[in-house]
Amino acid sequence: MAALRMWKVSIIFLFAILLPVPSTRLYKVIPIVTGVDLNVNLKYLNSSIQVHTGTENKVDFSIDLKTPIIEPWINIVAWVDVASGTLLAPIQNKTFNFCKFLRNPSLNRLGQILLREVKRSGNAHLNCPFLPKLYQFRGISTGALHLPVFLPESNFVFDVLVSVKDEQVYDSRWYGMLKRVQCTSDVRC
Repeated sequence: MAALRMWKVSIIFLFAILLPVPSTRLYKVIPIVTGVDLNVNLKYLNSSIQVHTGTENKVDFSIDLKTPIIEPWINIVAWVDVASGTLLAPIQNKTFNFCKFLRNPSLNRLGQILLREVKRSGNAHLNCPFLPKLYQFRGISTGALHLPVFLPESNFVFDVLVSVKDEQVYDSRWYGMLKRVQCTSDVRC
């Protein structure tokens, strides 16, 4: 009986040692956006993006829908610079139904991270179809994005393409760098 109790204590001690503790994370990886290229299909929408650099990297963007968008598909491609400007390697290339994603954001982890911050910063429409309206998102802090810590400090390119049937509606290419910052009492990890 004592051996069984000791075995249970040993297992509990082993799990306590092996469990990851969030407060022990010393760093986090954040994107710093330096520029954006934007192409839109004016038949469907108009859009603008403004990047604010300074003490904190923030992004404002708006989408003015002119016609309802039904069953949009989104393609997200994330590239990182793995060899000092000579080779960009895709770390993610996913195409999925945007309406299904809004119903279940866990379908795409990177999309889920971005959606969380977009919802905090504006009037995000979370149902399909998307009705004609001006959607504005102000002061999206890139420092609040919690990217996986295994990503290297490097330059990145992030493509977002939205299409309806076979027609491209929205195409944006985001440029920047991934930066590893130390967690402090001011910088939440």
